[in-house]
Amino acid sequence: MPGRCCRCESRVCSMKTILIVTAGHVDHGKTALIRSLTGINTDRLEEEQRRGMTIDLGFAPFNLADDIRADLIDVPGHAHYVKNMLAGAGAADLVLMVVAADEGVMPQTREHLAILSLLGARRGVVALTKCDLADSETRILAQTDAVEAFAGSFLERAPMLFVSTATGEGLDELRALLTREAQTIEVRCTDRPFFMPIDRVFTVKGFGTVVTGTVLDGRTVPGDLLTLQPSGEMARVRGVQSFGKTVDCVSAGQRAAVNLSGGQTKQLERGAVLSASVYCRAGTLLDVRLYTLPSQPRAIAHNARLHLSVGTACVVCRVSLPGGGAIRPGESAYARLRLETPVAARFGDRFVVRFYSPVETVGGGVILDSAPRFGKLNAAGLVRLQIREKGSLADCIADEMSRALLTKQDLCTLFWEQSDDQRQAACNELFAAKRILKLGSYMLSQTLYEARMYALTQTVKEWHAAHPLDDGMPLPKLRDAFSEELTGEAIRTGRLMRLGNAASLPGFSPYEMPLYMELSARLLDVYEAAGCAPPEDAAALESAKIPADVRGRLLDLLCRRGALVRAAPALCFSQSAYMAARAIARAAGSAGITLAGLRDALGTSRKYAQALLEHFDAVGLTIRDGDAHIPREGL
Repeated sequence: MPGRCCRCESRVCSMKTILIVTAGHVDHGKTALIRSLTGINTDRLEEEQRRGMTIDLGFAPFNLADDIRADLIDVPGHAHYVKNMLAGAGAADLVLMVVAADEGVMPQTREHLAILSLLGARRGVVALTKCDLADSETRILAQTDAVEAFAGSFLERAPMLFVSTATGEGLDELRALLTREAQTIEVRCTDRPFFMPIDRVFTVKGFGTVVTGTVLDGRTVPGDLLTLQPSGEMARVRGVQSFGKTVDCVSAGQRAAVNLSGGQTKQLERGAVLSASVYCRAGTLLDVRLYTLPSQPRAIAHNARLHLSVGTACVVCRVSLPGGGAIRPGESAYARLRLETPVAARFGDRFVVRFYSPVETVGGGVILDSAPRFGKLNAAGLVRLQIREKGSLADCIADEMSRALLTKQDLCTLFWEQSDDQRQAACNELFAAKRILKLGSYMLSQTLYEARMYALTQTVKEWHAAHPLDDGMPLPKLRDAFSEELTGEAIRTGRLMRLGNAASLPGFSPYEMPLYMELSARLLDVYEAAGCAPPEDAAALESAKIPADVRGRLLDLLCRRGALVRAAPALCFSQSAYMAARAIARAAGSAGITLAGLRDALGTSRKYAQALLEHFDAVGLTIRDGDAHIPREGL
């Protein structure tokens, strides 16, 4: 059994609590049965009491044992109020299906059964009520009718018993049966973020806004800061109650009333959501597995307009089917629902759809992505949905990491419905299986790693082809395209070489490129022919007919390699002419050489001699002393 809550000492919070939802046709005795079991009349509205018919959701606590409590949700049985029934039916741990023994299975019995099946109900108990109004033959007929109607459903093997709220027959047996069933139901997870669809909103004088709902995941205590969706506002928990009693904590599986402060609480209504996760967002797109009921004669066509019920929300949507077509009765398909009003929903949430007009239940399904990417649901998207539908959390995370580099923060955004421990355990499983790896703060799949590395090296290869005289692709451009982590990994593992602020393929050298060899030969011929009176850069390049887009780069490469020596901003000398000038300066010895002396020795003009001597001084080959330039030792 569950222990004390880790965040409080509340006995209510630490008790095992299950949710029991009634179902059945109108006037079959659901509300009367709850009143007999709990002593509470769940018809709280004046109109309900006047008409003797449940219109909206009703609630009652039911202590099954010292350590087990059931929170009962009574739903309306009339066809006109199915929308309200849907707001309370999705949270059931156990269904209490009510069938009047004097009438048998009726239309709303069947519709409620279909709805609960679509919402994922797995366990139930069948109560054949009003048995005091049925003789033995009628009882047998009602029992047979129920067995046949529930065949093939989650109620096929459900315990069935006759009860009467008028005489008390079967009530003790029903209490005992519900207790036994409750003992075998697993406790809901409280490790995931708090999540509660809101079904009622009201104001209490002196306290402010109170919202009620069924806590589906997690727990909350006074002082917690929660998110309201779809508004996105934040609100502080002032206090919490469960069935009118102030408690220290409410947790998954319980009915709760939460007193809020802050946020635009006046705008709240049924269909909103209260969540502890800041990553919970309302959206207008849902990718789903959509089923059409076998009993429904009409198909769900592409672009059909439907009523969507998920959580406590009911909104209008359109169905987008990949490839168009329709989902025939008894079949299913992946689909994208385009909502007219934003709804906060979760991966794995169940939903029901009803035709827009006439309003009748046609199908439902499960949400596979509550925040899909915009655009059409393409082939890659369908593969993604298949993994989300059939795979584990680890498979889903691996799939996301096969598409992009992700951080822990990204995982919180993509899988906010899960707890930190669940996400970490899934990642540890993937690391152990070598399905994903870590690069800095990022994680990615092995397949994406190889694909990105291939794309990265191909990009650099293409850069070499387009810019053959460059040392490589500039690192800032490469990092912008592939991230700093991937670029660094490529250099670290030897897939790329770094030269200054550029990256190239291993073994690449611009000096070995055919274009370099051809153009450099033409340009060097110009400089060699000019000797110690070379043309300025622009004239030399023009004379050699060097393409304009590579002129600067070609000169840079030739100077860096030593084939040319830059003596002035726009003036280069061939290596042979430069070395001849150095030799003359060195031969002058300690007496030094003057500008006129170098000019005459080289047979050139003052312009070139001055450029060479100023260069020698600048690089430390000579020291100027008056008009003389004295060679340093080692020149």
